[in-house]
Amino acid sequence: MPKNKESGFKYIKPKPINKILLLLRDEILELLTYKNDRGHWYDIQKDWERTKTDLVSRSTDKLDKDNILKDDLYKVDTELLQIATFGRILQTDDEDKIKNLPRLHLPYFMKQSLGASFKDLYDINTQKAYLKIDEKNEKFVSHTDHKVKSS
Repeated sequence: MPKNKESGFKYIKPKPINKILLLLRDEILELLTYKNDRGHWYDIQKDWERTKTDLVSRSTDKLDKDNILKDDLYKVDTELLQIATFGRILQTDDEDKIKNLPRLHLPYFMKQSLGASFKDLYDINTQKAYLKIDEKNEKFVSHTDHKVKSS
């Protein structure tokens, strides 16, 4: 980090946006391997605020700064997955109940059908299913080559 000798300040060097986007993408792909839709059904903002402390947030230690970046990327990843899965970033009230869903709407994972065959979507991972559909249709952006295969 460049330091101004006269004032003692250090300047934060910006990171390339493409590098951040690739980090976000890789983290999202990892989250999809072990979290289903239900795993994102919470208020990430409240959870994230509980983990932040001024001591760590204002630290100049490289490990602390790396952890802050990792935590912030995780928050953004979760928010992006919530937008894709629930159409919004979830917010909760004082009793931790989701408060910002449209009236009379439920998330897809709460759907159960009783027809010719019983179908319980409680453990569904819709974004992982969409990735498989995109892979099949060759619209998937590989996490190794970061290029769109077709449109």
